[in-house]
Amino acid sequence: MRRGVWLLVLVVLAAAAAASSARADGTDTTTTAGTTTTTAAPPYAPLRASYLPRTCIGAGAAAIAPPDGKVLTLGTPASGLGPSAYPSTSPIVAFSSSSVGVSTCETASVTLESVSLFGGFVQASSVTATHGHGSVSGLVIDGSPVSVAPGDSALLGYWGQLTLGRTVGRLRAPLVVLLLKRHWALPAGTMVLVGFTASAEPVARPQTTHHSSSSTSTQPGDTTAASGSKTQAQPATTKKHKHKKRMRKPLTTTPPLGFRPSHYVFPVNGGADYGDTYGGTRNDIYDGWHHGDDLFASLGTPIVAVANGTLSLVGWNKLGGWRLWLTDGDGNSFYYAHLAGYSRWILKHPHVRAGQVVGFLGRTGDAFTTDPHLHFEIHPQQYLDLGYDGAVDPTAYLQKWRLVHVPAKEMPNPATLKAPVGTPTQEATVVWHELLAARHLLPPKGLAGAGVVRGPFPNPPSLEASGVVSRLPVTAVEATAEHVSSPASMTPWLGGGVSGAVVVVGISAGAFVFRRRRRVAEETPTPRSN
Repeated sequence: MRRGVWLLVLVVLAAAAAASSARADGTDTTTTAGTTTTTAAPPYAPLRASYLPRTCIGAGAAAIAPPDGKVLTLGTPASGLGPSAYPSTSPIVAFSSSSVGVSTCETASVTLESVSLFGGFVQASSVTATHGHGSVSGLVIDGSPVSVAPGDSALLGYWGQLTLGRTVGRLRAPLVVLLLKRHWALPAGTMVLVGFTASAEPVARPQTTHHSSSSTSTQPGDTTAASGSKTQAQPATTKKHKHKKRMRKPLTTTPPLGFRPSHYVFPVNGGADYGDTYGGTRNDIYDGWHHGDDLFASLGTPIVAVANGTLSLVGWNKLGGWRLWLTDGDGNSFYYAHLAGYSRWILKHPHVRAGQVVGFLGRTGDAFTTDPHLHFEIHPQQYLDLGYDGAVDPTAYLQKWRLVHVPAKEMPNPATLKAPVGTPTQEATVVWHELLAARHLLPPKGLAGAGVVRGPFPNPPSLEASGVVSRLPVTAVEATAEHVSSPASMTPWLGGGVSGAVVVVGISAGAFVFRRRRRVAEETPTPRSN
């Protein structure tokens, strides 16, 4: 009996060792009617990587768009592929096959089968896209099937959000993942688009009076003046005609604001880097030019009131993100945009003094994919009848204003309002966490979970600095096997992972107990009857 039990245990252990060896070699073993066949698992091929060009892309397998870096495209132009993955270890994106209908800018289509993101945390049986619009079937998140309607979103743990159908700048895809926190060495704000297309970079309209520059502007809807419906400037031959039509060109005058320059304070605590970008070309603004200057500093840097005055329109704007207006005692108005958050004090106290902290520098609104900066405009009171086009070049003023350094004991706590649902809420949440990290307001555990880089007001790291790849090479991506074995791992026994190992341990323990009881029974003397 004892020999039979141990023989059974040895047979089970031998079978488990064979199964483990087969899996370690990247093979699948199947037994049918006494016949064992072994099939090698197909290896993943390297997925070609390159940077997003200025021209259009008909269709591509996937794209990785960091918040402040170049967009990495994978598998472009789309083609018929077998099992593919990127990068070589711990793939961010992998799929079993891809097929292409037409890959032109007008009618681009691609289908990916057995899609896996972030090591299988997100899976889909297929992703089908035609010109960036399509469907996702068999969606599984963290091992559980989920149902998400087109245009809706689902959370990915505490670190991300998945959306079915979304446009990100020039990119469009049916499956988009936004990282709300740093994850897999990718910075917060990174987006992964699966089955994407990319339109061509827009060509700027030529300007005769100002040089073109890339910058960030604000939403003209903040003013109460009526907006024009024409796109070309009308000659101002008479004063009557001039007042009837909006001015379409930047102003060339910089009138005094009514107070001495020493009365005003530079809007960024401690100063900032900036250039004269007023009047630069902007295609997303109705009159096509930049109405202010962009002041660059670290995310979370305090933003201060430039003068004693009253705040208004504190809240969210499509292009400006978190923004506000400040009007001084002489009627001049100053516009702040792209804040990460506000000073908690100002949400209930609209009257501020020069040098008081009103908010914190960020990258909300259409600055979400740029370096953190403050968009700042000056609207003198004598030009207020021109509406939004009454902005003047801030550069000459900023050069004369004094700098302030707010003491740490006077630094207020940050606060935000409720952003509009959808994309604004998602992006505002990302920037809010960056602000808390920059101001050192997250607990140590929260910092570790979010993967925040410590330091005074760090800028969001670029994808190149994230450690995913070195300089994001176009080639030199090694192939990976479909099954990756761990050294000295015993978990694949019996084809059941940990459960298989538990079965083996249970059998061994049962045999030990059985043997022990039998030995005790043999050694226990038989009681004699009196």
